[in-house]
Amino acid sequence: MKAAVTVLMLILLPPVVVGIDVIQKGEQVIIDEQTADSLLSRADELFQTREYQKALELYGEAAESARKEFNRSVEVEAMAQVARMNLVLGNKEEGRSVLTSVGEKAVDSDPMGWTRYLGVRGRFEWQDDDLKTARGTFDEMYEYCTANALWGRAVDAAHMIAIVAETPEEQIEWSQRGIEAAEAAEQENWLGPLWNNMAITYFDMKKYDTALTCFEKAREYHWRHSGEVAKLFADYHVGMTHRYLGNYEESGRWLRPVLAWAERIENHSAIGQACEDLGEAAIGQGHKAEGLKLLKRARDEYKIEGYDKSWTEIWDGINKRIAELQK
Repeated sequence: MKAAVTVLMLILLPPVVVGIDVIQKGEQVIIDEQTADSLLSRADELFQTREYQKALELYGEAAESARKEFNRSVEVEAMAQVARMNLVLGNKEEGRSVLTSVGEKAVDSDPMGWTRYLGVRGRFEWQDDDLKTARGTFDEMYEYCTANALWGRAVDAAHMIAIVAETPEEQIEWSQRGIEAAEAAEQENWLGPLWNNMAITYFDMKKYDTALTCFEKAREYHWRHSGEVAKLFADYHVGMTHRYLGNYEESGRWLRPVLAWAERIENHSAIGQACEDLGEAAIGQGHKAEGLKLLKRARDEYKIEGYDKSWTEIWDGINKRIAELQK
């Protein structure tokens, strides 16, 4: 990356030159040089902390700066991320339009731009539920990254293959391959998401003991490298899995602090999920009235979060469960 600042050396000028401020011996002049590279790096940092709207704006600035510098590679990377931020923020069609433009500029002779483009294109295909096409894109990305020694992006590709793979066996295989690649490349920041992927696969297979082990590993790395929300959900997943194992007391020891934490930061999704699991744990311990009250609160939080429109499976499930308990 280019340096973010430039140190100007003192230049001796002829005495006829006027209007120049005198600089004392030993002083330095610092200029904040907003290069395309530096803007892209700062936008990536915002993205990693989940400040998606701010990241979107800075990626746009990076792309504009790259065009002025005739830096096609950074322009492609930044615009690909503009498309991805729009996808994350729910502006899918706007993001798709940007991605189409990126596809016209990206070339496979530019490793950084090309791999960033593939990673975003695959995510759009995934969100379109076109898992076969997404799998092909992420396979291409993985092979290209390993051939060009882009180990961090190879891990990203393996991570996404694990998500879009058709069978649980493939999902576990690619999660493991991603973990091994991340460890070999000393990319520890990827280990939280990768262990989390594997945990979810085992959880969906109802292998809760193994899922718990994986969630605990995911938590270890999230607490080392991730932001507050990821840490919150890492704790939640441990408590949730204890509930499914019937360890109701242990589940509560995890989920009650999670609920208080979620309330403090006003994360309605986490509040709802914690309330739902605490409610089911209470019912499992024979406290039906207390459990029903918690489930109703979970439903209220899901409504605030918009689950009635964005996640109808969860919304329909909580309503069905409440209706069963009220009979």
